[in-house]
Amino acid sequence: MRFDLNRLLDGAGVSDVATDDVDLSRYSAGGGHPLRAPVRVTARAQNRAGVVSLDCAYRLILEASCDRCLAPIRREMTLTVPHTVVRTLQNTEDDDEYLVAPDGFVELQELATNDVIPELPSRFLCREDCKGLCPVCGCDRNVTQCRCEEKKTDPRLAALDKFFE
Repeated sequence: MRFDLNRLLDGAGVSDVATDDVDLSRYSAGGGHPLRAPVRVTARAQNRAGVVSLDCAYRLILEASCDRCLAPIRREMTLTVPHTVVRTLQNTEDDDEYLVAPDGFVELQELATNDVIPELPSRFLCREDCKGLCPVCGCDRNVTQCRCEEKKTDPRLAALDKFFE
């Protein structure tokens, strides 16, 4: 969806709101697609003293497997990202500070991709203190306590273990 900000950029309007569902299901992380459901975008634009601000609020459902124990994770997240919209920039060093809309339109799909994807966690955990799976028997250490004897040998030194046998 294209959000028309021409009225605000020309100074005629005071505020405007656009809402859309954006599909980010093609994004891949950790061997899966954590954003299967559409991301809800609510973009609120305001012209205050000639400066157009665009606040984008995102509601998304994160679905993934825990990186330690492989348990399914389903979390609702909210994220708000503020932008200042301009038609042109005099100085190209300010590219990161302003959202440039030369024709007065902002593409919500592109904006959501640039705002949401970098804010996703780099690893997915069911909880911060997840104990993961036992490397010997494969049981979930969050649920059961196994009796496996875990050797703390550096894999790079495994050949030396055979030497002492």
